[in-house]
Parts: sequence; structure tokens; C-alpha cells
Amino acid sequence: MLRSLFHEPRRVDEGHFQKANAAIDRYVDLLRSISSEQRNLQERRYIIWSGSFIRALDELEQSQYAANRYGKLVSHTYVDELNEQERDDYHRHLYFYKNAIIRLFAILDKLGHFMNDRFRLKTEEIKSRFSYFTVLRNMHQHRLYVELEEQLFGLKGRYKEPVERLRNERNMEIHTINADLLDDLLRTAEERQSHEDRMRIDDIAQRLKDLDQACDMTYQAAGFIFLYITKLTESSGRYGHE
Repeated sequence: MLRSLFHEPRRVDEGHFQKANAAIDRYVDLLRSISSEQRNLQERRYIIWSGSFIRALDELEQSQYAANRYGKLVSHTYVDELNEQERDDYHRHLYFYKNAIIRLFAILDKLGHFMNDRFRLKTEEIKSRFSYFTVLRNMHQHRLYVELEEQLFGLKGRYKEPVERLRNERNMEIHTINADLLDDLLRTAEERQSHEDRMRIDDIAQRLKDLDQACDMTYQAAGFIFLYITKLTESSGRYGHE
């Protein structure tokens, strides 16, 4: 959808993103293979829940793509160097970048709640408001569903630094009231004190690299989770909790 902003053709799914979608589709197809008369409420819930991940991943990938495309149109280092067009592209980059990181952690948390429900992990007994990482820590500490846990914990370790940087930015964006306004006011005051000070643009290349890596982790995690659940479902003959 957003590729039309750049007069480009529709996306061709590939890589970890394509594998995640294929894994979800396979699980949904498996549940739908149960006749509607025999399909129970829990199975219907999982079909709807799984379908929501397809849309969520699509929206994340589109925001990731647009953040990258607009970010690469910004070539200057300081805000006062930007012409009107480049300033607009910079603001569009920020919009899609912030949108992407919010969506990314929302997907991770939804994956955490999905696993908690599907595997009856009872993470809510450890922490009432839990995240994907809380669920993963619960699985790791209690050695639950070891094959999947080791895959997900390995991902967490490999992508720890970029994900942590993005999580800090997400927290600032969501939980800190008027953080951008406060920064602007502070910069304005500093500029009045010294006319030689210039407002530097954040390192766009580095934050896009972090975003791409965190998205890769998220796509891989979704793929691992749904492949594992599909395997359990196929081995049990039903979706039932093993």
C-alpha cells in the first residue's frame, strides 16, 4: 500500500517476513481443515487471533519500508541545512519510524499473550501486566516448551542491543509527556545563549539499522512460534493444550 507513495509496484514478500506469513497461513489452514461443525470455540478464537497477526505484520513492514525510504532522502546533518522538501521528508521519516517501533512492540506483546494462552503458561500469575519478554523469561526459567524457548531466547540474545535502544525510544514516545516539546524548548533556550549552536539531526542510518534488525527479530519470532504450534497441532490431531 505505502509503496504507492513512491510510485513503486506492490511488495513481493521475501525473507523472514515471507516465512512468518507462510507459517501463520499454514496454522490457520490447519485449523480450518477441521469441519465447521466440529470446530470448537477455542479453535475459532485462534483462527481470528492468528489472522490478526497477518495484518499486524503487514502494517509493520509497510511502516518499516516507508521509514527507510524517507530517511534515505535526508542527506544533511543539521536541521538548518534542510530545504522545505527535505524537511518534509525528514518529518515523514520520523512519523513512520515512530509508527514502526510502536507497532513492533505491540506485535511482540501480542505474540507473548498468544503463547501464554495457547500453552497455558500462566504468566499473569508472575506479573499481571506482562510483555513478550516476560513470557519468554517465564519459559526460559521454567524450561517450558524447550525447543521453541531456545529459538526465541537465542533471537533475544542476538538482537538485544538494537531492540533495547528501540524499546527506550518507544517508552519515551508513549510514556513521557510532551518529551519532544521539552526538548524543543531546551534547544531554543540553548540557541539563544549561543548563536553558534546548531540542531543536529539524529543518526538516521543507525536508527534505521536498529529498526531493520528488530523487525527481522520480530518476523523470525512469529515464524518460529507458528511453525512450532502447527507441529504440536499436527501431532495431537487437534489444537488441544499439550
